[in-house]
Amino acid sequence: MLSSVADQEKPPCTKRLKLSPSPCGLSSLPTELVMSCLARVSKLDHPSLSLVSKWHRSQLFSPELYNFRSLLGSTENIIYLCILIPPEPNPRWFAFSPKTLNSPSRLVPIRSNDYQPREVSSVVAHGYGIYVMGGRRISGKPSPSVLFLDCRSHTWTILPAMRVARQSAAAGVVDGRYTFLEGARNRLSAAGERFSTQRRKLGIPCRCVWLKMD
Repeated sequence: MLSSVADQEKPPCTKRLKLSPSPCGLSSLPTELVMSCLARVSKLDHPSLSLVSKWHRSQLFSPELYNFRSLLGSTENIIYLCILIPPEPNPRWFAFSPKTLNSPSRLVPIRSNDYQPREVSSVVAHGYGIYVMGGRRISGKPSPSVLFLDCRSHTWTILPAMRVARQSAAAGVVDGRYTFLEGARNRLSAAGERFSTQRRKLGIPCRCVWLKMD
């Protein structure tokens, strides 16, 4: 009798079940239907949606989606703002989507980069991102830093620095290369520089070389 009571007091034996992850609903659909669904999602929501899974990230950042958005007329005009708000030590970034007939205006904050100089940086928008070069540090000295903001994922990448620290430099794209002129304190070292980069691929860092101009 005692043994039967003891058996009743024993906790039931539990088995650990291995749960296999269920496949994403979108991934089971035809490619064209997937692109049609994702093309209707605002670009401001892409960074958040890309955190769902690697599959979502690869689809959102694929060239096919951008081509599909163009065919559907779903492209958006996004304005990127860089604002210094005292007493914060670093500039803040925002993505602004103007009001349209189908959607209200939106202002989305973007994570700032702690390595960005405080002011007078040179900014060039090219391809799918924004290059932030040089600037004046809190100490008042110019910076040789080069940063890249990926406008698809709103993530930052630190690129190889310039040979010369610059602030308020003239910058632009010439023959597919990023060219910088002046902006250095020392006139003897103020010659321009060209930033050469190979085609950027998702997940693969680009190879960058600074070439001093003649």
